[in-house]
Amino acid sequence: MTASSGSNQSQSRAKIKNRAKIRHGADSHTMTAFDRLKNLLDLFRHPVGGGSKPKRQVAAVVVRGTGDSLEMLLITSRDTGRWIVPKGWVERGEDGAEAALRETWEEAGLIGEVFSDVPVGYYRYVKHRPRRGNALCEVEVYLVRVIEQKDQWPEKGQRRRKWFPVAAAISLVSEIELKDVIRDALQLHKAA
Repeated sequence: MTASSGSNQSQSRAKIKNRAKIRHGADSHTMTAFDRLKNLLDLFRHPVGGGSKPKRQVAAVVVRGTGDSLEMLLITSRDTGRWIVPKGWVERGEDGAEAALRETWEEAGLIGEVFSDVPVGYYRYVKHRPRRGNALCEVEVYLVRVIEQKDQWPEKGQRRRKWFPVAAAISLVSEIELKDVIRDALQLHKAA
């Protein structure tokens, strides 16, 4: 391969990557088709140093309103600024529902209540941890109704929060399995 053909291939890849960018408005993170494919492939890789058993995390799908005015909360991740749901580790002495409520407070400044102590679903992803090795995580998802929104919270300087119509929020979430869990949970919520 000549130097110019290598350069042409690099330029072609850059053009393809730029064409594949998916934008969701001014407030969103840009995710390329390559990023989406990498996220999907990560689910099939054995994480280095992560052990064979998935690590336990919880996530909160936080909603307010009813019927057609139902909205869902998203927050930005600390590292990339992409839109996510509050999520984190279960601390000693907590059950999953308690951990989901704590994460909702710490990451979004919201006080809420879970609809049920039973998760509405589960999904898996690979958590990238440069220093400790990647870890496969299984996430329990809880549906949370907001009771109060505070102006100050522990991670306010590290994240943004925003309410979206449910369809828009689902489109901004990048984890495909999580999108499915959210859709199923909100269908059950409507039926209740």
